[in-house]
Amino acid sequence: MTEPLPDFPPSPPKPAPPPATGAFAHSRFHFMSGIPSGQTANVRDDAGAVVLSYRSFASVVGIIAALVAGVVAVAGAAGVLFLLMEKRPIPAAIVLVLSAIFTVVIILLVPRIDVTIYEGPDPALTVSQQSSASFPVATYIVTTIDGKQLARLRKSFFSRFGRNRWTILPPNPHGPRGEAIEESLAQAFLRKIGGKFSPRYQSNVRIRYAGSEAGWIIRRPNETGDVDVLDLAPEAPLDRRVAVALAVLVLGAEP
Repeated sequence: MTEPLPDFPPSPPKPAPPPATGAFAHSRFHFMSGIPSGQTANVRDDAGAVVLSYRSFASVVGIIAALVAGVVAVAGAAGVLFLLMEKRPIPAAIVLVLSAIFTVVIILLVPRIDVTIYEGPDPALTVSQQSSASFPVATYIVTTIDGKQLARLRKSFFSRFGRNRWTILPPNPHGPRGEAIEESLAQAFLRKIGGKFSPRYQSNVRIRYAGSEAGWIIRRPNETGDVDVLDLAPEAPLDRRVAVALAVLVLGAEP
């Protein structure tokens, strides 16, 4: 006689997102790209109406810093390898330390990001970099105007050399997590080479949260010609305010 199977507890339900209101009630947000730093960048709905805005913080400084830091790191590694092959460990150690110091100093020169997202004339969200240092990981805090923390967005400096990857962390350590990552490594390298010359070489960013598909940040023109669009799944458990803040960082950080 077979033993009855034990009763297993049901799987916990997927978290429901906070009810979206006002400008954040939409599932699709159209962003402006290439706006000079300090000018207003508008975010529109599918009908073309402006629903949100923020002051552009696009800068080439981060791109140049990443390029120069990468060159210094590669040159330093090559110098260390050469000196080790020449059996000169002390000069190799000196080169290693100096290249590491110069790399970190270059990265520290990148200005800190602090941006306020407006709904009409009123501020709605703030996205603030936790510290001026972005090495090895930059952390951004998404908060409401009354100071309630919604999420932490983290990005490793080393993801610049492969697929850009953002980690979405809850304000408490036991909440659901997610990530936003470029669609493929090949497309990421194509973006690095030609993305600044034509949007057709850009790489889309896939958003997953709490184990489910949350949406996409569309950077490459799709079949309808849409580009620079945050397209969220209607039932995505991710707070849409956090998704908008993420898209602002992804689409607004580089000219």
